Amino acid sequence: MPMPLYAFVQAKNQGKIEGSCTIKGREGAIQVQSFDYTVDLPKNPQTGLPTGRRVHNPITITKEIDKASPKLFQALCTGEQMTKVTIDWYRINPQGKEEKYYTTELENATIVAIRDWMPNVLKAEDRQMGHMEDVSFAFEKITVTWADGGISGEDSWNNPK
Repeated sequence: MPMPLYAFVQAKNQGKIEGSCTIKGREGAIQVQSFDYTVDLPKNPQTGLPTGRRVHNPITITKEIDKASPKLFQALCTGEQMTKVTIDWYRINPQGKEEKYYTTELENATIVAIRDWMPNVLKAEDRQMGHMEDVSFAFEKITVTWADGGISGEDSWNNPK
């Protein structure tokens, strides 16, 4: 069963953009309910060989509207750069304990879209959801890290491959 992710956002002008999380050790985080990200390598459909450079699509997180929302909105409207966005992934380990096992870190990110939405309150399965928003980040550099052993991979648009 998936667990929420926790995002920490550092903006160039506004500084730390705090969310409403009050969980011990994650105070001020933005609680993330959904995460969507795709990186593609264009290829020739006939040969399967690459035809261009990889394409990183924006990362989109879904979160409840919270105290971070106005600052994220302001960052979008002014084009403010996020110097660092860290998203921590958690799971329940075989011993039944919660553990951080994966991290996605963005550098020099920009919010490129915000979509506020509300689930259908007439549907029973939607009643436990709050007022939501999707926040999309484009970025210069991404680093993903598997916590056990510190195994990581990264890519940067400033470092053509």
